[in-house]
Amino acid sequence: MEGDFRKALKSDLPLLREISAALAEAPGKRIRPNMLFLASRSTGGSPEKASVAALAVELIHTATLLHDDILDGHMTRRGKATVYARWGSDAAMIMGDFLYSRAFSCLGEAGLDDVIGVLAKVTNLMSIGELIQLQHRKDINVSEDGYMELIYRKTASLFAAASECGALTGSRSESHRSEFASFGENIGLAFQITDDLLDFIAADVEIGKPVASDFTEGRVTLPFISAFRNAPEKTRERVSELFHGGFDGDEHWNEVVSFVRKYGGIEYSLRKARELGEKAKNALSPVSPSLERDALCFAADYIVQRISPFAA
Repeated sequence: MEGDFRKALKSDLPLLREISAALAEAPGKRIRPNMLFLASRSTGGSPEKASVAALAVELIHTATLLHDDILDGHMTRRGKATVYARWGSDAAMIMGDFLYSRAFSCLGEAGLDDVIGVLAKVTNLMSIGELIQLQHRKDINVSEDGYMELIYRKTASLFAAASECGALTGSRSESHRSEFASFGENIGLAFQITDDLLDFIAADVEIGKPVASDFTEGRVTLPFISAFRNAPEKTRERVSELFHGGFDGDEHWNEVVSFVRKYGGIEYSLRKARELGEKAKNALSPVSPSLERDALCFAADYIVQRISPFAA
């Protein structure tokens, strides 16, 4: 898949070559493709089909990151300058569109119509998620249910699609398609919650992106939502003032972190992530035992446990 990823970005256009080289310098953990491969193998899947499906998932994921960086004004990601920072918003936006179109082009060439259906639906879900997030920017009263719906659309839906597409490439796909989709959804929810937790308990250099970015950009996440729900009125008024315009990252971030810690935001969010990780593993219980199924369950544990060094 890595070789196919590089081939998919080849072009005679100098600007596209430059941006593609920059993307290759800072690859992610490839969690979604690995989930797809393991789901495929555990259902007797075709390696060739799985590789194309995984390529499409990773192209779509990379496209969403490019667009996110424009919306949020991110200058770095994974310790490197973003495409937005180096080439501007126009280039980043068009490159994201190119990656989306390349994903579906590869699937069409391979004749993976069922995978196209799943990924077409998920790209629509993610787009709606972005609009919902935009609509709720600077809204401190976002509910936990609203947050969970948002992160399902923006993040968990692609995890679910990756796992489901893995099952679709298998010879026993229909019997476990829904189980793998449920696994991916729950592991994706846990992933986003732990990612949001890292914003409050880790430093920039430890996670490869700026902390405090969500709060600075007017977004509330589960650690804050749960703490805000528990805090007394006077304290809520103070953080509301910061949130709605008086926030300075260098001056006030420690105050916000202390607020989240004091009123149980860290503990509650960690407990929620663990519950979702267990739910993800339980979803695979009908799947025949295998090394691949064990590896997926290990991934569910890893996603939650990765924050342990910071939460200690």
